[in-house]
Amino acid sequence: MTSVSMPRRVLVERLSIADELAHIVRVATTIVLAVWLYLAFALGDAGATRRNLLPYQVLIQNRPATEQRVFRELQEGLIEAETARSTTGRWPEPATLATEGIPPFASDPTEKTATFRWQLIREGTFVNYVGVPDRAGVPAWLVLVQEPEPGVPPDQSFEDEEHHRLVDGSLLHVSTWNYTDGLRVGSRLVRLPQAEGWTQLYAVGPGRLTKP
Repeated sequence: MTSVSMPRRVLVERLSIADELAHIVRVATTIVLAVWLYLAFALGDAGATRRNLLPYQVLIQNRPATEQRVFRELQEGLIEAETARSTTGRWPEPATLATEGIPPFASDPTEKTATFRWQLIREGTFVNYVGVPDRAGVPAWLVLVQEPEPGVPPDQSFEDEEHHRLVDGSLLHVSTWNYTDGLRVGSRLVRLPQAEGWTQLYAVGPGRLTKP
């Protein structure tokens, strides 16, 4: 005698608006990041790119592999931070991102170079995510975000490596930096990294993308 299994009822719930919005932002930003990293290695005239760089700016492809890894992870982590900022109106704490397993804020047991202490520092329209290593000889890291001043138009209207748009239309100015002597970095807001010895890192480089 053949047994007949009874059908099961499965409740399918729609995502909330906030969850759908977060998913859309995450996917869109991930695509943009992938394009930037692809262009970093696919664009042709590297000499022309270097001519566009200021003394404190470098391309990440010309840095050691350990720095390239942290740079990529920071771009991924920034996607998640911007998603949270878009949906909650607040920048997430590094501890929150670490709990969600988001690199480089989450500890990596396979990483032997250094362990970083990440902190979020905010003042006015400036936001810093700063990572300080636990040993000498390893650079510190900084993601500097400047939100738009109320009533002040942005310096440009389209997105590129340094300009990220939130769902509410706000255009952020974003840059990634590191500091050679990581243990000398303190716990204070950085507004002008280039004036304090930081090096700005690019995937593609300034002036390589034009308005679509």
